[in-house]
Amino acid sequence: MRTTRSSANAFAAILTVLVLTVPGTARAQEDHDHDHERASARHLGHGHDHGGFPEYVDVFFTHHAYLERKIHPRVQSTMADGDSEYEGSAELAWRFSERIGGEVAVPYAVTDPETDEGASGFGDVEVAPMVALVQDPERLLIVSARSGFVLPTGDEEEGLGIDGWGWEPALLLWKGFGSDRRGALQAGVGYDRIFSDRGDDEEEIVYNLAFSWWLPSNFIPIVEFNGVTPIGVEVEEPHEAGHPEALSAARGPLAAAHGGPEAGEDTLLAGTLGFRYAFANGQQWGGGVQVPLTGDDVFEARLVVGGILHLR
Repeated sequence: MRTTRSSANAFAAILTVLVLTVPGTARAQEDHDHDHERASARHLGHGHDHGGFPEYVDVFFTHHAYLERKIHPRVQSTMADGDSEYEGSAELAWRFSERIGGEVAVPYAVTDPETDEGASGFGDVEVAPMVALVQDPERLLIVSARSGFVLPTGDEEEGLGIDGWGWEPALLLWKGFGSDRRGALQAGVGYDRIFSDRGDDEEEIVYNLAFSWWLPSNFIPIVEFNGVTPIGVEVEEPHEAGHPEALSAARGPLAAAHGGPEAGEDTLLAGTLGFRYAFANGQQWGGGVQVPLTGDDVFEARLVVGGILHLR
């Protein structure tokens, strides 16, 4: 497996600039609205009902185990072999009861805008019911099961959707730790399968791990690792879309793997560095940079920016 270094160094430099600039601006707004004591304790909650848990921090690509009512808008840009794809998405998460919730995600993608060969339009909608299996405030532990269904609403011929429909069951973990419960570990392991209409089904094992730490300034650094291992039969036919295969069927933390590495090829691992900033009204905004750490350079880098809008 090959490790990519140039893209990682370049985007790490960009992230450093963001880290040095954004917190100062946001902190100035915070000092205007609240004193330091309230700011330091803000991670304990914004008046939302967390059942004794501290305020949650949404990372960028790992699905969360907790149940909330929120809207999660985000924009991401993926670069591969000189081509690019831009995707905006809106995710609605809703907690129906203490243990039952669900999510609906709607993406809109623009592929290869620098040429006349690209496409734009809505992608595949995902509907995912969730069940909280374990909720233990004393141990700061949440374990949930998620079953995502990817509906073929995107144009597969234009590379905006998959061939068929997808099923993405996963087991998710959230574990708080550290002084004043400021740290959080989030993890997930799942099985993704595309039930193809024309070819062989595609299968992957997906695993994610993320760490976050809520600083007294309400600046939240995030480190995340995401992996995909293709399994099952090999995919023999190339993708038919009019843009690079590495950017096809963009969904999930390692979208390039869907239609990228075939079964039996190297596992694709990627790392993300980023941050969020928590505002007084409960919103969290931030960004991150994801680069491949191993694999065959399926994509060069992915930049993601987004926020969390809590609903009462």
